[in-house]
Amino acid sequence: MTPRPTLAQRYEGARGRGEPLIVGHRGNPAEHPENTLASFRSAVELGVDMIECDVHMSSDGELLVIHDHTLERTTSGTGMVRDHTCADLRALDAGRGERLPLLAEVLALGAETGVGLVIELKQIPIPYPGIEEKLVELLQATGTLEQATVISFQHGSVRRVKELEPRLEVGILEGARPINPLRLMAEAGADLYAPHYGAMDPELVAELHAAGKAVGVWTVDDTAGVLWCRICKPDSVSTNRPRDIAPLLKSQS
Repeated sequence: MTPRPTLAQRYEGARGRGEPLIVGHRGNPAEHPENTLASFRSAVELGVDMIECDVHMSSDGELLVIHDHTLERTTSGTGMVRDHTCADLRALDAGRGERLPLLAEVLALGAETGVGLVIELKQIPIPYPGIEEKLVELLQATGTLEQATVISFQHGSVRRVKELEPRLEVGILEGARPINPLRLMAEAGADLYAPHYGAMDPELVAELHAAGKAVGVWTVDDTAGVLWCRICKPDSVSTNRPRDIAPLLKSQS
């Protein structure tokens, strides 16, 4: 059986083809409850190259997939994720009868389908001590190191992940344009720079590519974002609307 390409190889291939990898941001939330297995499966069926998920930790130390630190917006529960056990969190309705997935379930879906994984550690504003160690141990145990990129707005968390597992692709999230992105990446040991697409420009992408870094932007859901990506040429583009946006991005060349 032909081995699957690593994420680094996927990024290189996308750059060579002149079209970005498509990342299903929280799966396909335009059509399914976000960050659920139904949403991720739908994104895979639509042909995305990667799926992005957000990871928190339960009070008993389990890694679960949900975006917010609180439960009200996306589930039938109330309060903070960190204050509930895994069993209690898994009993909640995450929309249309879906349950909050374990990260292990999302990793299994990636292993089954060959889709790449972008894992965001939600360490701001409330950190989860020890979450980096648990994540790395899970990726090692499931054999998914080469199919995953770990990203976070908390750059210290990114650095810790890279220290624990140098083979793992890691990236820093940014919402604005820093003065020296390469310095930030060096401090975090990052391979991927992940800005909001509006904080990207052609010069930034060229500078990062010249340094051997990949650029993955979020979150493009309209034609203005698509057009800017065509001009700037990032390596991956995250979207909440993979059905509509992916064909536009894939036809950019």
